[in-house]
Parts: sequence; structure tokens; C-alpha cells
Amino acid sequence: MERGPLFERLLVDDVALPDAPLARVIGQLRFGTLSVLASGDEAVQAFVKELSDTYPFIEQGVEQTLLFTPGQPMQQAEVGKVWRLRSADHQSVVALTNGALTLETATYPGRTGFCAELARLAGVLQAVTRVPSYHRVAIRYTNRLTGATALGQLTKLVHPEFLGLVGASLGSGTQLSYTLSQTLLSFDGAAKLLVQYGLLPESGTFDPTLPPVGESSWVLDLDSYEEFPDPRLALPAESAAVSRAAEACAERAHTLFRWAVTQEFLTHFGGQP
Repeated sequence: MERGPLFERLLVDDVALPDAPLARVIGQLRFGTLSVLASGDEAVQAFVKELSDTYPFIEQGVEQTLLFTPGQPMQQAEVGKVWRLRSADHQSVVALTNGALTLETATYPGRTGFCAELARLAGVLQAVTRVPSYHRVAIRYTNRLTGATALGQLTKLVHPEFLGLVGASLGSGTQLSYTLSQTLLSFDGAAKLLVQYGLLPESGTFDPTLPPVGESSWVLDLDSYEEFPDPRLALPAESAAVSRAAEACAERAHTLFRWAVTQEFLTHFGGQP
């Protein structure tokens, strides 16, 4: 990739990385509280039944949402019911609340496949609840590098803009234990991209929903989303509209990812030169 100005153009073509350091990928659609979900569990049971072939396991619980806004203190949302459906291999989870539909996977099938699955889930939800629209769509990628080999080559794998003090010359007896940066990019329209990156210590994490690992790690977290605060301009609930919006979010995240990493990064994780 020729490294011109960031977002001079969107990079659409994927590069297959068999050993990609993806810790997780999350797709989410948010909607207003639905009366059909508040009045009982019948619609949820229909949703569960429709997905039972691909997500045969279910858990029901309560969820307290933590809201993170750049530059603002953490806020707690209301506690509500959550239904979690798991795939047979337990690598993918669908979560449904009265306000959000979320798909999370540790085995990413690629942008097209992931966005198509999110759109399929949206189609099932629309069929059983008649949800009219969504006011937020998001695709989030969490990359996490671990191991002495990868961390020892960070300055070769990642461009300087995403390294902070990693690789800086330090005086005798000084070690870099932790560094984390956060950046929010805004685009024409309603699209945004929240980028978090840095070096974490052993058992360290920057997000309570991401389990820590027992060693140092470097993370690149890309949360690409679009919000529609005006109900008249909300995202239609049809699968085709959801697919287009999700792919647009994924393309923005992919463009920044490719701008952040070097060709050596792609080769290191199995990409073809």
C-alpha cells in the first residue's frame, strides 16, 4: 500500500492474514426500546428459534451497560435483560437486549462474511419485532500483539504515529511499562472512528469487556461507527441497508489499520508479499 495522507481514499481490498492478531470483532446495531420486547418474551423466543441452527446455546442474564465517551467520565446505563446465543464452537456470540443487537466473534470470516451475518441477524430481528430502524451501527476490531518476537519488532511492524514512546531511547534503569493513546476521527456526515492504541503491562486492559492476558501486549482497537440522532434519518432496518452501513464502517477501520501497520506486519502474520 502506498502510504499517502490518511483517508485520502478508502482502502476496500482485504489482505488475508491467516495469523491475524485479532482478539475479537464486534458488530452492533442500536435501536429504541421496543414495546414488543418490553411486553414479554414471545418475540425473543421466536428470534432464538430462528437462529437455533447456527447458535444452538443460550444464556439469559442481566446487563449493565458502561458508556465511554472521549473526554467524559464513565456513565452507567440501566440494567436490563440480555439473551446470549452461542455458536456450536463457542467462538461467536449473538447478544440481544431491548435496545441493541450485537454480534461478537473470535474467528473473523472476513469483512464481507461478517457484515453479511450481521445483516442476516438484523433481518431475523426485523421479522419477529418489526423494528423500524436503527440509530447507531458500529463495527469494532481489537488487535492484540503478544510474545517477545512481535513486541521486540514493534518499530518495524507499526508506523511511528501509533507507537508513542515505544522504541524511544530511555536512560539506564528506566522501562516503559504502559502507554495508551486515544484518538477520535470524524467524517463528513455522521461517521466516526475511535482509535485506541498502546502498550499494556501483564494482565493489563483498557476495556472491562476485554479479558486481559498474562503477558505484556500492544493493542490497536478500532471502533468505527455511525449515529443517526434524527429519527427521520435513521438507518432503515432492512438487511440490505444494514449490510451497506456495516461494510462502510468496516472499510474505514480497515483503511486506518492498513495505514497504521507496515508491510512487515502483514508478512509477519501470514500475508502474501
